[in-house]
Amino acid sequence: MTTWNTISVVGSKLLTPVGLLILFGVAYLSIRRRRLLHDDGVEAYKSSVANDLIEPTTLHPEINASRCTGCTACVKACPEGEILKIINHKAVLVQPTMCVGHGECEIACPFGAIDLVFGTKKRGMDLPRITSDYETNVKGLYIAGELGGMGLIRNAVRQGRSAAMHAVSRLPKNAKADFDLLIVGGGTAGLAASLAATQARANYLCIEQHSVGGTIYNFPRQKIVMTKPADLPLVGTMSFPNDKVSKEELLQFWTQIRRRYSLRIKEGCKFEGLTKENEIFHIRTSLGHVTAKKVILATGVRGTPRKLRVPGENLPKVTYNLIDPEQYQKQDIAIVGGGNSALEAAIQLAQSNLRNRVSLIVRSRQFNRANQENIENVNALALHGRIWVIFESQIQSIHPTHIVVDHGGSPIKMNNTFVFIFAGSEVPTDFLTSLGIKVDKKFGERLRKS
Repeated sequence: MTTWNTISVVGSKLLTPVGLLILFGVAYLSIRRRRLLHDDGVEAYKSSVANDLIEPTTLHPEINASRCTGCTACVKACPEGEILKIINHKAVLVQPTMCVGHGECEIACPFGAIDLVFGTKKRGMDLPRITSDYETNVKGLYIAGELGGMGLIRNAVRQGRSAAMHAVSRLPKNAKADFDLLIVGGGTAGLAASLAATQARANYLCIEQHSVGGTIYNFPRQKIVMTKPADLPLVGTMSFPNDKVSKEELLQFWTQIRRRYSLRIKEGCKFEGLTKENEIFHIRTSLGHVTAKKVILATGVRGTPRKLRVPGENLPKVTYNLIDPEQYQKQDIAIVGGGNSALEAAIQLAQSNLRNRVSLIVRSRQFNRANQENIENVNALALHGRIWVIFESQIQSIHPTHIVVDHGGSPIKMNNTFVFIFAGSEVPTDFLTSLGIKVDKKFGERLRKS
């Protein structure tokens, strides 16, 4: 009874005019904040709809409105900027084309309201058929990393490790082969698989057609490739002095790891195909024939760039990546694309000391797949006349000394010595099906968690 009386007295004191004023003030600020968040979210969503940027192009979050409380945890967790916003007290993916599938929003949500999905109901996504252990429909043949539809270093590490652990735990006992496990690709997924195989003391070989680092090796100099640490077999958490890790820092790290653990990697060895007889894979490579009990494909998709399919695209001056900007000086350069890779290439090639004439050809009405920092840098260079940005345009044809660009229905003839195309990559469907792997089109299917 005493306790109840005490609460009543305290309550009556709080409900004084001053207490009520404070209470209403807090409520007003809360409502105003919610209204501002709503208006901001609606404005961003309307902009995406108006510019036809509403269909995500990769793995992305799907929000269950019945579970979402609008707490903003997912909004704050996204490392790519304001891709998620609050509308009507619910989280909404307002800039879908700029989502790169980090999954930080899913991890941050305290109510389990977010799932990561491939494709949408309207736009399907071709993906190889794999189990939760990354094994394809061809028993003993695995896919890890970007080839399976997921980018990002942390994802590649997890998949490479899981695939290798599953493979070596199920080796056929009576079969004989050169190797227990053959890993195709010396990028992040392949290196993680090699570490896991080393830890399991398996007889393995990793082959890489170019140099260790795979896709990352072909990135432009000083490109930021990692912002979140990952846990490696044997090594533990990857640690670097800075949060933003450049291409060079990561490659140096991989070189150190390769030497420290004596990873069995054969560079300059191209995978050319395989067949399976009973329980053994017969693998054809540019350096000869080998056999293995299990195989992991960790090749990525950069070797299958999306083509423009225009006349002249096979000319030697056309390329799909930029490694060393310094070799291009005083040139007429056209860059195709509106994502981070295209913008970063434009920024590097437009350095004042190179004295290039750089044109950035963007199909949409605005940059739709780039982060804000890159957009601001390109806009600043455009303001100073170092980059000519041409929106709503596309190359019609490529010629030895010029290109023809369709800009709003009008053709423009432009002097040109080099064309860089950054239109994304495609899952190499023909290559996968030639190996017997089934490829499905996903329409909003959830990511299986391992």
